[in-house]
Amino acid sequence: MSSFTKHTFNDFTPLVSAMELADYVITITNNINRFPDFGFKQINDQGAITQIYIQRQDSLTNWVREQAKQIYILAYTANEINVKKHPELKEERLRKQARAIELCGEHLAAIQLCRKHFHLSSKRVYYWGSKTVETRSLIERWHESDKSRY
Repeated sequence: MSSFTKHTFNDFTPLVSAMELADYVITITNNINRFPDFGFKQINDQGAITQIYIQRQDSLTNWVREQAKQIYILAYTANEINVKKHPELKEERLRKQARAIELCGEHLAAIQLCRKHFHLSSKRVYYWGSKTVETRSLIERWHESDKSRY
C-alpha cells in the first residue's frame, strides 16, 4: 500500500501529506538518469580517480525541491503554533498555511516545466501532480477549519 493512501482528516493529515510530497520530490530528483548532475573527476598519473565533484546542474531541479521542502516546512511550523495558548499568533499560523497553499499552486506549474525539460512520463506527472493537489486540498481544509475555529 502506498504511503499516499487517503487519510481521515485531522490536524496531522496536511502535515503528513506535505512531508510525503517533499520526500517524493527529493527521491525522484535524486535519480541522476532523469534529473542529471554534472561534475568532474580528478585522475592521477596512474589513471586512478582521486576526487569526484558533483553539483546539481539544473536550477529547475533545485526549484522544485525547494518548493516541496518549503510546503512541508510551512505546514510544520504552522502546526507548531498553538493558537489556544498564544492567540496573538493566529494570523501567523493562517499566513503560513496560505503560503503553503500558494506554493502548491506554483509547484504544479513547476511540474509542467519539469515534464517538458526532463521528458517525464505522463504517468509520473499525473502521480506527482495528484500528490500536490491532494496536499493543497488538505492544507486548504485545515486553513478553512482554523479560520472558522479561531
